[in-house]
Amino acid sequence: MPGGQYTNLQFQAFSLGLGEQFEQVKKKYVEANRLLGNVVKVTPSSKIVGDLAQFMTQNHLTPEQVIEKAEELSFPASVVEFFKGEIGLPYGGFPEPLRTKV
Repeated sequence: MPGGQYTNLQFQAFSLGLGEQFEQVKKKYVEANRLLGNVVKVTPSSKIVGDLAQFMTQNHLTPEQVIEKAEELSFPASVVEFFKGEIGLPYGGFPEPLRTKV
C-alpha cells in the first residue's frame, strides 16, 4: 500500500467510525486489491481499493461474499465506476465474474 494511501485510508477509516477496526481495514485492503485484479495503485485507483476495503469492513464481508452477493450489494460509487471502465482498463483486464455482477 502506498504511503499516501495508508494515511488517507487511516483518515477515512476514522471519519467513517472504523478507527478502532483499522487493522481489519488494512487486511480488507489486501482482499479488495485481489478482488479488483491487483490494480496499479495511483489516484484514483488506490482510492477505489480503499473504498472497497472499508465497504467490506463496514458490512463484514469476505471476498467470497462480495462475489456471491455482488448483484444485491450497494457498492461505493468509485467501485461501480471502476467496473464501468470510467477510469480506463486495468492491466490484465477486469476480474470476472465480479465485473459482470457489479
